[in-house]
Amino acid sequence: MRFSTLLAPLMFGLVLPAGLQAQPATGQSTQTVESAGLERSYLLHVPKGYAGQAIPLVLNLHGSGGVPENQLATSGFGALADREGFAVAFPAGVFANTVSERSWNANREPGADDVQFARDLIADVSSRLNIDPARIYVTGFSGGARMSSRLACELADQLAAAAPVAGLQFPDGCTPSRAIPILAFHGKADTVNQYEVSANSRPYWRMGIETALERWRAAERCADDGRVSAVAADIEFRVWPTCADGAEVGIYVDADAGHVWPENASELIWAFFAQHER
Repeated sequence: MRFSTLLAPLMFGLVLPAGLQAQPATGQSTQTVESAGLERSYLLHVPKGYAGQAIPLVLNLHGSGGVPENQLATSGFGALADREGFAVAFPAGVFANTVSERSWNANREPGADDVQFARDLIADVSSRLNIDPARIYVTGFSGGARMSSRLACELADQLAAAAPVAGLQFPDGCTPSRAIPILAFHGKADTVNQYEVSANSRPYWRMGIETALERWRAAERCADDGRVSAVAADIEFRVWPTCADGAEVGIYVDADAGHVWPENASELIWAFFAQHER
């Protein structure tokens, strides 16, 4: 998938919060945090040039069966973070679903409390780096996208925007505390998380993309002003730009793409995040 690149500048503050721990070196390091009675881990990327200024944080969740290093390589968010000056946390999933033991509790089942893990991870990163609390975001691929959808609902008080890739859902009982900007990506040829639910859909895949979009638009109280633009011959961008609390809901749809992280999606995700603060 090829999408046009959008870039937006960032402005950083320079005040260190009280109680900040010794700052980790730039680049990647593995960190651990206690959460809901478990020791959880994440890969932390600190951008080049970080010197204590306030910076955004992106949570980037791997797909089912993946590991943080996979998602770092797949998304290219390390190099992007270095260029744009934000931190990235790549959490490690431990929830066992029908596909993998390294997934996410996206459907509120018994087991790992991944919502609490996200809260504890944000707090842990914020104790190590000067994170701007108004600029915390989440993205993820496949199972990580399903979990990103849940976090967009239940952590709307902490997250500024969300961008699920190949896995947008609308969680059962979702009542976000505020309308949160959503940008999704999905291929109509996806045979893992199908664009339309079918008889052979996996149990965790509870709705098609059109249903998820409709429910998010209703929850965000979006106006009926959606518009569609062609990005390429088989790719369109659909957006509902006027939702409550200054939010918007958008999606890139590729008629030919399968279950992939699209080329240039990371650039588009960051450009979208950079436009939104909580």
